[in-house]
Amino acid sequence: MYGLDGSYRLLTTYVAGFDAGSDGTLLQGCREWLIVQVGGGNNLVWQALVLMLAFPDSASRPCFWPTNEEQNAVAVEALFLAFKRFFADRDDRVNGLELIQADYDQWLLRQPWAAPPERQAGSPQ
Repeated sequence: MYGLDGSYRLLTTYVAGFDAGSDGTLLQGCREWLIVQVGGGNNLVWQALVLMLAFPDSASRPCFWPTNEEQNAVAVEALFLAFKRFFADRDDRVNGLELIQADYDQWLLRQPWAAPPERQAGSPQ
């Protein structure tokens, strides 16, 4: 690809631009799929979630972008593997996007911070 140096930063920037140019349809459901795969990161963008997959040990995870060639190679490999698995889950299954959303909804329901607050005794209904 012209203008890309193979770095995680430029690859993800390119994909984000392509996604924006498609009105978000290219990566529709990807962030939700990644959150379920990672088991967390509901407050993060997809680029950070891929890094969580690439570096499951938080001590070795780059803060934002990979800082050396070894980290970059691991991150790029994780990016392509994640996209391959995501597109297979979304596009190769009947109702793939709906199933991804259902998995994400179920994940959300299991999170203690997502549960509605319990009504206090004596409070108005």
